[in-house]
Amino acid sequence: MADRNPPSEERTFLIVVGGTALMGLAAIGLSFLFETPLGPQFNMDVDAVLIGVIATAPLAAFLWWFSNTTLEHFASFRKSQIKFFSEIGFSFTPPRIAAMAIAAGISEELLFRGVLQTWMTGFAPEAVAIIATNIIFGMMHMRTALYAFIAGLVGVYLGILYAATDNLLAPIAAHALYDAIALEYTRRAISHYFRETSSRP
Repeated sequence: MADRNPPSEERTFLIVVGGTALMGLAAIGLSFLFETPLGPQFNMDVDAVLIGVIATAPLAAFLWWFSNTTLEHFASFRKSQIKFFSEIGFSFTPPRIAAMAIAAGISEELLFRGVLQTWMTGFAPEAVAIIATNIIFGMMHMRTALYAFIAGLVGVYLGILYAATDNLLAPIAAHALYDAIALEYTRRAISHYFRETSSRP
């Protein structure tokens, strides 16, 4: 029987998740440099997690619209995204989706909300800190200009969520859950893409 998870596929997946986790370690280091300790930004409150879960709804609604719209630029971008992820080097399985979502939710929120937004709020108005932080967040996701713009908007939303709750658990929960939903959608879209391409003469 063929190995469904060859070593090269496992290695590629670990590189992707490991790279994301390194961002979290960088955030911890920068928190000392920028004097933005991360511990006080966590309040172990179930309500914050529930707020994060509820706050995922608008993001999921946008994803639903994005996955169904026929507007040319968005439809073309959607196809390019599916093709990109179909060639990423590993298949999307539920455990991998969970690992990727959790790693991104924790690491990116520690860095962008926990460190950068908090640091900028120390010397700039909160609105400026949120926008400036997410210009960087969008640029980090700049596979295409549209992707960077959408990522930046999502980042602004998460930044507002953090400012409103004053608890990193809320944006971490929203980010991780949204990524899990988006990656599951991507998994299904890739399966459809492969069925469609294999059926062509």
